Formats: sequence, C-alpha cells, structure tokens
Amino acid sequence: MSALGPRQLFISALIYLVISLVCTQIPLLNYLGYEFSLLVTFLGSVISGLLTIRLIKVELAKPRATSREVTHQSVVMFGQTVLINLTLLLIPLVVMLTNSLFVKNCSLVEGFSFFILLPVVSVWFASSLGFLCVACCRFSKAIFFLFLGASLVYSLALGYFTPAIYSFNFFYGYFPGFTYDEALGVSWTLLIFRLFTVLVGVLLVWLAVLIVGNTVRDDPMLVKGMTLLKLLTQPKRRLLSAAVIVILVFVYLYRGSLGFESPSGFIQQELGGRFETDNFTIFYSKDSYSDQEIHWIGEEHEFRLHQILNALNLPFHDRIESYIYPSDEAKLRLIGTSTTNIAKPWSSQIHITERTLDRALKHELVHVLAAPFGLLVIRSGISPGLVEGLAMAIEWDWGNRTLHQYAAGMHKFGVTPDIRHLMKFAGFTTQSSSVSYVLAGSFCRFLINRYGIRKIMLLYRSGDYDRLYGQSLEMLIMEWQRFLDQIPIDQRDSDVIDAFFRRPPIFQKVCARVLAERNTEARKRLAQKNYASAAQLYWESYTDGKAYSALSGYLVCELRQQRYSSLIAALDTIIMKQQHPGAFLPLFLNIGDAFWGEKKFSEALDLYSRVMYADLSESHTGAAIIRTIALKDPTIRDALFEYFVSDADDTLRLAMLDSISQASPRNWIPIYLKGKMLYHLKRFDESFTLLSSVSLAEMNKHLEAIRLKTVGKALFRMRRFQEAKASSWLSLNFVTTEVAMNELNDWIERCEWFGRPTLP
Repeated sequence: MSALGPRQLFISALIYLVISLVCTQIPLLNYLGYEFSLLVTFLGSVISGLLTIRLIKVELAKPRATSREVTHQSVVMFGQTVLINLTLLLIPLVVMLTNSLFVKNCSLVEGFSFFILLPVVSVWFASSLGFLCVACCRFSKAIFFLFLGASLVYSLALGYFTPAIYSFNFFYGYFPGFTYDEALGVSWTLLIFRLFTVLVGVLLVWLAVLIVGNTVRDDPMLVKGMTLLKLLTQPKRRLLSAAVIVILVFVYLYRGSLGFESPSGFIQQELGGRFETDNFTIFYSKDSYSDQEIHWIGEEHEFRLHQILNALNLPFHDRIESYIYPSDEAKLRLIGTSTTNIAKPWSSQIHITERTLDRALKHELVHVLAAPFGLLVIRSGISPGLVEGLAMAIEWDWGNRTLHQYAAGMHKFGVTPDIRHLMKFAGFTTQSSSVSYVLAGSFCRFLINRYGIRKIMLLYRSGDYDRLYGQSLEMLIMEWQRFLDQIPIDQRDSDVIDAFFRRPPIFQKVCARVLAERNTEARKRLAQKNYASAAQLYWESYTDGKAYSALSGYLVCELRQQRYSSLIAALDTIIMKQQHPGAFLPLFLNIGDAFWGEKKFSEALDLYSRVMYADLSESHTGAAIIRTIALKDPTIRDALFEYFVSDADDTLRLAMLDSISQASPRNWIPIYLKGKMLYHLKRFDESFTLLSSVSLAEMNKHLEAIRLKTVGKALFRMRRFQEAKASSWLSLNFVTTEVAMNELNDWIERCEWFGRPTLP
C-alpha cells in the first residue's frame, strides 16, 4: 500500500467528496438516482483506472525471483486495488444517503441498483483495463486514456450514424440520450450489458495475468502481444480462447437484438415495411397500415414537405428517411425514447410514432429542411431555442389558440420566464417543454413576420442578432413583448395558462425518474383494467411528487371503480386548495362525471361550464358541451352517463349508443357520438352517412363546427375532395377564431394537394 501513499488516497477521496457535496445542491443530482450514479461512474472510471495503473506499475517494478511470484503478487495487488477503488465509492454513496434525510428519495432500492450497475461495475472494468495497460506497455496511462477516448468517440459515432439516441458503454454504463422522457428504470438490457461488462473485465484480467507471467517488464509491446497470441493458441487454452471469440462475435452480431445498439438496418428489419415516394423513404410496421393507407401517409409526407419548402422559400434535391413506429414502447426499444419525437438533420431522418404522426410530422420535417442553414457536421442551429422556435413558427399549430395568444397570456398572468435565457444555448431545457416551445415559437414567428424568413435562417447558424437585425436580442425581445401587449387576453384565459404552462420542468420535480417509471407501470395496469392496483401506484406517486399526471391517473381509476366520493374529495381537499387550481382544469371533466354519478347535477354543471368556457381544446370543449346538454335531458341522462364512464371496448360502446338511439329515436346526441366514433374507427362511409343526417346549428355552434369538420374529413378519406373543402368552409360559420381559419386554410391546401395524384 506504500506505493499509493496517503497523498493519492487523500486526493482521490477529496475529489469524490467535493463532487458529491456539490451535487447535493443541484436538482436531479441531489439524490441517489440515475443522474448521480452516471456522474460518479465517469469519475470512478478515471480515478480507479489511474490508481490501478500506479499501484500495479510499482508492484511490477519490484525484483522477483520467479515469474510465478511476479504473477501472484500482481494479482494480489490488483485485488487490493479493486478493494480500494470500491471502498472510495462509499464516499459519494454515504453523502447521498445522508442527503436523503433532507431531499426526498422515492426509491432507495432503485437508487442502489443504479449505483451498483453503473459506478461499481465501471470501477471493476476500469481497474481491469488499468491492469492490462500496465501489463502490456510502458505508457500505460496514455493507453488507458486512448481506450477511454476511443470508447466515447464510438458512442458519439453511434448517436451520429445510427437512429438511436441511447448508448451502452463499458466506462459509463448507459446513457439514455437527450429526451423529454422522464421514465427511466433498471431494464433487463442494462442488467445483461453490465453482466457482460463484468465478464469483459474478467477477460482483461486474464490477459494481463498471462502477459505478466510470461514476459519481462521491459519487453516491447509488440513482443508482449506476440507472446500473448502464442499463449492463447496453445492446446490447453484453445478451447477457452475460441469460446471467448465466439461470445464476442455473437454479442456484436446480435447487438441489435440484445438492445445494446440499433443500426439502421436492424430497425428497418424490425419495422418490416418500406414505402417510397418522390422525396421520402418511409419505414413502418405492416401491422399499422394497409397498402392503401400507406399511400395516404406517403402523400401526407409530400404535402407537408411542399408546405415547408414554400414557407422557407427553399429548393429541395435530397431524400428524407421517415421512421414511423407502431407504439411508444417500440420506439423506446429501438431508438431509446418513447414520448419524444426526434429528427436527425445530419442524416435526413425523422422518427415519430403512429399516434403522433399528424401533429409531429410537420414539426420534425422543419428540422431536416433547415439543415443547410445549420452548423457543420450536426447541420442544426446553434441554440435549441432557435431550432425548436423555428419549427414551431412554421408549424403554427399548437392547441386551441395561436402561439402569440398563449405567449401574451403567459406574459399577462406572470408565467413567462426570462426569454433571453430561453433563446441561449443552455436555457431552453430549464423550463417545462410547453413553456419553452410556445414562447420560442411565438418569438421566432414574430421575427419572421416582422423581418422576413431570410434573416432568421441566417441567424439559425450564427445566433448573431446584432449583425443580422441591427439590434440586440434584448431589444428584439422588448419589441416582441410590446407586440404581445396589444393582443387582447380575457381573464378566463388564466385557466388555460394555468393548465398548460404551470407544470415544472424535470429539474424541479421530486424523484422525477422514479415516479415516471411508477406511473408507466400504473398506466399498464390501468390498460389491463386492474384499477385498484393502478390507483394505488398513482396515489403513491402523487403522495411523493404532487404531480398532475399522477393525480389524473388516480382519478380515472377511481371513476372506473365508481368511487365517486374520492374524486369529489380530491376537488375539495387538493385541487381547490392550490394557488392555481386551473392547472388541474382537464380533471374537472372526470370530477364532473363523479358529481353526476352522485346525482349532484348542479355541481357537475359548474365544472363542465368552467371547462367549456376555458376552451382548452376542441376535444375538451366538445366533451364539456355534450355532457352539459345530456345532463339537462332526463330522457337520456342515465344511459349517456353509463356510456361516458364505461370502459367497454369499441364494439360494446357502439352497441350502447344504438340502444340509446332506439330508446330515444329523435335525440341527436347518440347519433353525433356514434358518427364521431365511427370516424375514429376509420369507417368513413358510415360516419359520413350518420353525421350528415343531423344538423346541430340550433343546438350548439361549437358542436356543429365539429360535425362539419368531421364530415369534411370523412369525405376527404372517401376521395371526395371538393365536397370535403365545402364542408370545412361551412364550419367557419360557427367558429371564427384565428386558429379555426388557420386550420381551414391548411385543410383546403391538403384537399387540393391530394386531389392531384392518383391514389389506390
């Protein structure tokens, strides 16, 4: 141990201690979880590798009588070194366990699991590599850092050249990539990879022992290598050497199936479907789309491309790869993210899921088409605020209001953060995604409308506001805010702002990873109709983190179990005691249903009315209106209540509506609901026929607008494009907002585009 000395031990321990203490003051790093373990893994890999090299090098320098003695002592010293390195890991572990007395840690078991799988395994691997570096060459530290650097470059290359955003690495274990996914737990893939890492460490130690025991310390590296090769091919070692080679080759060839990597070819094979248009190669699951449907998807891609090229005033002579994953789970398994849609401009790729195709396609395509104006290599903008802001500005479709209206509302009701920080490199991710995306989109749209598209495209790469606009970012922001001040904002818009923009970013959430993983499991149990178990998980999550998503899931489970008193109690004891109860406004529909179930009709109507007047979205407003009307009609009140709270499948729900229609043949509500449902089931002919048989103009203008738009969409899918445009035009007689006009213009463009090619 004298080779190490108290100074080296003290410095190593001090580094661990200082870094750990700093982490106690940084959100997301201040408890025993994945992020803290990852940081310690990087630190531990370097420290343990260097300590091992120093100790083994001194030990090998000592004179020995025989090679067996040299081998024995080096192995003993290696074991002691590993013990020292693992003991040093107790410092960050103890610091975080102590900090758990002050900062909530929702799952110490998961925290320990990450700590063992990441820092502990990496310390073993780095120590083993350090032993081999000392054994094989004189410049052992340089070789160690060469291996470390090469592994990091390889991981970066995977992120650059393959669709995946995650990576597994012997030194740091696992990195999930930069996404908005919060759920991150210990997976079987991580367990298998870290077991493989341990075995690779054993292999490195075996090779080091062979070199130490059969060569002289001062032998050149080439001589040691040739000696090792001869030793491995000796009869007594051939079988073991062959087995090692077979295992390594197997792991490499099947790295995709094991989940360690996701090359493009592997993902394309997993999806199974391929379709080509003039400008796109689309990879998709054949279980998702029929041959006819994929032609529509292809035309939708070409239509969005056409729109964006016109908006950016760009030519296009490239080809884009579009990957459409059948589910969030499939996308998570194949590229490493479930909820985040991504684009890789340098590869001309977009990655989206089937359920998010309509709302994500245009946004992600903007990233790819703006690539010529991006930085070299990554072909993207210098600031996430500019990158996402430009995509939002061109997409111009978010919710039931314009981005400017949302931004003005945030500004009026005190939600707006410092936009200067938001538009700089590191500031975008410090806010919740809804706040960052909407504000950046509004600001970029303002710049486009005021100064033209060319300047913002040049700004995309440089971020030099002063040169391109002749004024600073601060001055442009003040100009934008004066513009926002002119937008009329109603007091009732405060509910909308609360509902969408008062959610904390991941850095401000309690146990974000653990609770998101717990909520994921709760959603699975909810889908399986295991309501009691799901409710318990959701309630545990809410108790720990007070998050909206957990409370929402809990209330759904309680409603499904007809435990209406639980929802009513949540309104009184949780929601209405918040500083901003409007943040929970979408939950008022479920709580209103609970009041309905308890025959407290006036209370239910109050909640429905608040949702209706807030006009959060077309679907929320429509649901509130239809419930309000149904609740006031005693002839169908009970039957429709059963329909609204039912967890039956689509076939049974259609049968329920048929039964209501038979009992009340003159009532339009079941006809309207069935027509909407048939459209979502892609039974367009039936949907059109049913919705065309009623007119809701005298009942409710909002519902009539929805009916006409749905009729138009059904006609569109029936390839009756001119009639589809006419139906959409009629909807403007009932909804005249700016968003409605934008939607209509987009729909007319789509009808004209789809009317050109011949589709099967």
